[in-house]
Amino acid sequence: MTTRTRRQSKGDFISKMPDDVLLMILSLMPVKDAVVTGSLSMRWRDLWRNLVRLNFDGTEAFHKMASDKKLCLIERCKYVNQVYNVITSHTHPTVHDFRIRFDLDATESEEIDEWVEFALEKKVETLELDLMDKTYEIRDPDENYEFRLPSSISMAGEMLSLKNLFLKGVSLLGPTLNDILMISPHLEKLYLFGTDVYPCICFGGQGINLKYFKLVSCSGIESISLHGFGLVSFAYYGPEIELHLSDLPKLKEVVAGEVSVGLENNVFSQISSCALYLQALELDVRSPKKGFEVNAIIKLPNVKKLLLAMDAEEDDCLLEFTSIAQACPSLETFSIALHWFSPLKRRRKIRRVAAPHVHKHLKRLEMSGYYGRISDLELAVYVIDNAAALEKIVIDPCCQAYGGRLSKEDCLKRLPAARSSAKHQLTPLLPPGVDMAIL
Repeated sequence: MTTRTRRQSKGDFISKMPDDVLLMILSLMPVKDAVVTGSLSMRWRDLWRNLVRLNFDGTEAFHKMASDKKLCLIERCKYVNQVYNVITSHTHPTVHDFRIRFDLDATESEEIDEWVEFALEKKVETLELDLMDKTYEIRDPDENYEFRLPSSISMAGEMLSLKNLFLKGVSLLGPTLNDILMISPHLEKLYLFGTDVYPCICFGGQGINLKYFKLVSCSGIESISLHGFGLVSFAYYGPEIELHLSDLPKLKEVVAGEVSVGLENNVFSQISSCALYLQALELDVRSPKKGFEVNAIIKLPNVKKLLLAMDAEEDDCLLEFTSIAQACPSLETFSIALHWFSPLKRRRKIRRVAAPHVHKHLKRLEMSGYYGRISDLELAVYVIDNAAALEKIVIDPCCQAYGGRLSKEDCLKRLPAARSSAKHQLTPLLPPGVDMAIL
């Protein structure tokens, strides 16, 4: 068989595939690429119009826009026109996923309103508006597009299909958030990133089906109060706030970002009503060297995964924070993320905890930001000494610097020394049967 014949046979094979298979292939592409396939043949010309996943990913243009500001307006016009042309030609009655990813702000509010209305009228299940600045910085809240429910959406429940809502770089005022929850009984995931939000977020009740609620770098929040529904996971990354979690019997995971000095914002008292249910806990502790209140820690009997992210700018002993791990008798995975600007080292003797604590179920230690300082070594030794069931140690020497003050080049230069220190310090201490991986 000639090469040409083989190619024709292959082409015939693809053209004989059912429409649903071809649409599945097209759904894996960005929309602009899927539309181009319409020029291949009569068979393909209108196929893309029936896509149920519309992913308008414009991140490829970000690099050009960042280096040439004159291109911003041109690229924005191209992107807006592309979305408009697709949605006005779309013929399928439903859209499962609708994703917008581009540097857009309040100046495009009218167009974005139309896109949101289109998606909701198509009974969308996953709606994502990623309007982050091209440099991935948090935009001034006054410049953000404000997410509003279209006037065509009534309070009769026209958002019955919406299951996942992801908003990045937008504004979402309190009344709108409550309205969304009221008319979206099947909404399970709500993710807000770089979003300007009403100061007091408060909702609950049996009519809410939300299971996953995540807020990252959202401005304007002063307090969050959640109560009386089946929430499974709650994550908040940002400055300290008042947090009230009550009557959430299905809550398994809590993430609390930027816990203040000495835990004086009472994060443990804020989650105490959920302590019996939690299986995973993540705390981002800022400036730990200034004080730590051990008595504030509560018992966490069912926590199996614990992550402590700590400011480790200086080579101060951080062993007191192992008290949180000691409050988790079922702990299986202990993760420690050390954040620093420069790998300051001090010459001092290694310390051990005054009263050893046996972790009967702890099998895995993960440490990122390990550089070989005494404070790093002390934490690793604590686990090696006290984890009776230890099986695996994973060391990631890559620095996780607060504020991104270290360039990628600076981090890469430090990696060989960090890897060497980890291998030299920890290999002789490994108990038999414990495996160690240095990334």
